[in-house]
Amino acid sequence: MKTGLQARLFFVLGLNCIDFKSLSDRSYSWAYLSHLRCPRVMSYAHQSQTNRLSSSIRPIRSFGLPSWGAFELMPCHAVSTSRLMPIKRRVFMRRFLFLVFVLAGCSQTQSEYKGTLLVIDGGYASLDGNMFSVDAGGLTDAAIRIDDLGPRTDSGEADSGVQCQTAMGALPDLYETLAHHDDDPISHVQAQDWAIGDTLVAEARLNESVVFELDRPARILGYAVQFGRLPDDASASLKVSLHRDFGYNGFDFWPDPVASGSQCRADVQPGEWVDYILETPVSVGHPGLVHIVHQRSGDGAALLFDGSPPTPDCVDDCCNAFGACHSAWNFPELNNFRIGEQLNYAYNGLSLTFRYDYLVRLYVEYTDDIDLDQQYFRRIDDVDTSNRMAWGDYDNDGDDDLLVNGPRLLQNNSGDFVDVTESAGLAGDTFFGSGIFGDYDNDGCLDIFLFDENYQRSDHLLRSDCNGGFVDVTEAAGFNDIVAADMSCDGGDRAPTPAATWIDFDGDGFLDLYLANFICWSSGHTYLDQVWRSRGDGTFEEWTGQFGFPTVDDRREALASRGALGADFDGDGDVDLLANTYRLHRNLYYRNDGSTFTEVGEENGLSGQPTRWQGWIYYGHSIGTAVGDLDGDADLDLVIANLAHPRFYDFSDKTQVLLNDGDGTFRDIQGDWSTPDGQAGIRFQETHSIPTLGDFDNDGVLDLVISAIYDGRPTDFYWGQGDGTFELDAWRSGVNVRNGWGQAASDIDGDGRLDLATSGGIYQNQKATQGHWLQVRVVGNQGANRAGIGSTVRVDAGDETYLRVISGGNGQGCQDSLSPHIGLGSKDMIERISVRFPGSDAAVVYEGPFAVDQRVWLYQDGRTQFGWQADW
Repeated sequence: MKTGLQARLFFVLGLNCIDFKSLSDRSYSWAYLSHLRCPRVMSYAHQSQTNRLSSSIRPIRSFGLPSWGAFELMPCHAVSTSRLMPIKRRVFMRRFLFLVFVLAGCSQTQSEYKGTLLVIDGGYASLDGNMFSVDAGGLTDAAIRIDDLGPRTDSGEADSGVQCQTAMGALPDLYETLAHHDDDPISHVQAQDWAIGDTLVAEARLNESVVFELDRPARILGYAVQFGRLPDDASASLKVSLHRDFGYNGFDFWPDPVASGSQCRADVQPGEWVDYILETPVSVGHPGLVHIVHQRSGDGAALLFDGSPPTPDCVDDCCNAFGACHSAWNFPELNNFRIGEQLNYAYNGLSLTFRYDYLVRLYVEYTDDIDLDQQYFRRIDDVDTSNRMAWGDYDNDGDDDLLVNGPRLLQNNSGDFVDVTESAGLAGDTFFGSGIFGDYDNDGCLDIFLFDENYQRSDHLLRSDCNGGFVDVTEAAGFNDIVAADMSCDGGDRAPTPAATWIDFDGDGFLDLYLANFICWSSGHTYLDQVWRSRGDGTFEEWTGQFGFPTVDDRREALASRGALGADFDGDGDVDLLANTYRLHRNLYYRNDGSTFTEVGEENGLSGQPTRWQGWIYYGHSIGTAVGDLDGDADLDLVIANLAHPRFYDFSDKTQVLLNDGDGTFRDIQGDWSTPDGQAGIRFQETHSIPTLGDFDNDGVLDLVISAIYDGRPTDFYWGQGDGTFELDAWRSGVNVRNGWGQAASDIDGDGRLDLATSGGIYQNQKATQGHWLQVRVVGNQGANRAGIGSTVRVDAGDETYLRVISGGNGQGCQDSLSPHIGLGSKDMIERISVRFPGSDAAVVYEGPFAVDQRVWLYQDGRTQFGWQADW
């Protein structure tokens, strides 16, 4: 480990907006920045400090940085630097511009940055999950080359060397014109002296872009722009291109153009509309974002922009809301560049939103439309959900009820929901957070485990009284989520738990619990996940640090967990566990070896796609997971949703479709992401969050819904193709959720069509064309847990086999129905059903034939029963 001036550390720091004050303002602001490095663990203690700088110098609040504080160090060598950094206030930077600061020197100083570094697999994880750090021992100018990272193409030559008059098509009689500007242009970038560090905007290679969101399928016929400045060379070509989207953040576009056109400089006048009509229109089969891009540099042409910000009085927050700003800048050559001692990195070049609108029009011809009653799902009015949810039949009336974050319990009466939180005993100031259903005492009534992503509040175990109410038995059961004093966060001594899952680890017939614990955002330290084993008498003992699970001393395994999912991935009869993690950490896969657990994520292909850069290895921001047989080969596959920022596209995992090779090893069929669409058909969205699998049209193939967090980001709906690939159809689905998070599936009204609860409400399936179906309710009554959680259900119909898992919690603190729904397509008879209960040596086989379009109850002792409710 290098110390003193030999050691350097690179942080990636998330900045907020630095906005234009006025077009003529030349004022500067200063930020006082200092950082520390410790080869072990650094904790941050936030405290009020006196600003020692002169009264004329203030920290830039638009950075979103905390007020002054100080680091508290564990014994280690500290390496830091303090300096004043000038930043032009007039340069507008979109939220999440990431700057990398070079650190050198050796002293303990004040800092605006609240960060913690944890040594993880030889690399560092720091405060924000988007951060990475680099060992400066391998960092030289030669090691940081633009051609090392980032896309190999951009939008083309800047107004030179291109044949002109290549966009001379004709518009049809009927078309629509889309525009954002106010028709009152005031200037262009060449007339301004804006700068980003040492880079003058007027001289840089710059992509001036405007984004349009199409709300239905269309043909793009062309576009028009107004130039404010034109090159002196009368023979120059003025090229403007159409680009596809890159991440759905509202400003990033994929660098390769879909179509381009050029006009001759001699035919163009400043301040006049210039049409670019495509000779071959571009069809956009699925609605979404498209971008019009003009690349300029030096004395080249520049587009005109208007003078009206989105909100008249906005200052630094003009573009915070999705869609508030429509124009953007992209500097394709600023992949790796320095501003003073700062190293900056962006895969596709630095991208910033621009608060004023360029004068750009888009000509479109809409090709399809859809009425609300033609959409596949309809939102149920007057039923509010939350960001996490779990389905479970707590009152044993045959239909699933819904538990949402709060907690709130919504009783389902054949599709009509009533809030029974108070009568069930869940109201008041004792219980908070989300929950999952499981029958831990095997009395036939579903109990609830409440978990809370909070530093001050405890988790709770609630036992059902089998009469619609719940009793808090947390203390009697032996649960305790108090952490060690040195792990406290913001004055709280509880571990933040965003997800949990019921799982029978040892196959003894009693449900155990796995708690996925997350992070202290103010200090950056992460928490060990907790494992609780049921003794079978209503009490639990902690298995954390035993039987292959990491101990409190093994900080390498204290990763930022977002979720957990249990299933028999290798088909050996016991339940394995996948814990998905955030912050570019690797996911953890614990293989159940009968008497102990072995973490084999790397070997089995579930840790994520490792990317080595500058000596460290990075994975992804895995938020949610979903399990099912995607390719019909009778083993369990996975979808892992990853948040991945466009600027870190090349070393941050994107959403994965992982096919099981039959022995519990997995391969991602999304490919190398050389385009913003994976080979399995999943498009790149920056903030993919929670995936849900279900056969929503009963064709016998699992479909996929993926939510996307952040303002304005749409939920994606995909039809499964039966081979592990998917086809996007979000527009027709009717699941019109933006800024989505949790999801869970259940047939809420018993009509044989799978419905969906989302953070934006409950969506009822109204798709008219459906195949046959079967619902299965598994009952453990001979050694397995009563709810059958962890069981694998196999249905054989003709030459097809269908697989489902009874889940005790999945994704990111959500839970699908404990009565799995199986679409059968045209199959009208079932030959047999088999269930592999957790811990059993062999599956229980139920010989048919069974009729379709019904619910069947399968008891572990071999009995079967039919109907919506069972005779317990």
